[in-house]
Amino acid sequence: MRPTWIEVDLGAIRHNVAAVVAHVAPASVCAVVKADAYGHGDVPVARAALDAGATSLAVALVAEGIRLREAGIEAP
Repeated sequence: MRPTWIEVDLGAIRHNVAAVVAHVAPASVCAVVKADAYGHGDVPVARAALDAGATSLAVALVAEGIRLREAGIEAP
């Protein structure tokens, strides 16, 4: 197998979340960060989404929520 990698552009994530937030206002946005944000890094993606205006986060497992709390993320 050949090695694989991904480069996550947190600026692009912020931009995209901000665009969604602006489009759906006054509704709120919940960012889904389950499964390590689909392999993109749950903590940095969660922070980027919240910085861009998401008001809550969604996970699939309690352990994923605990990981976010342990990283200092307090959003619902």
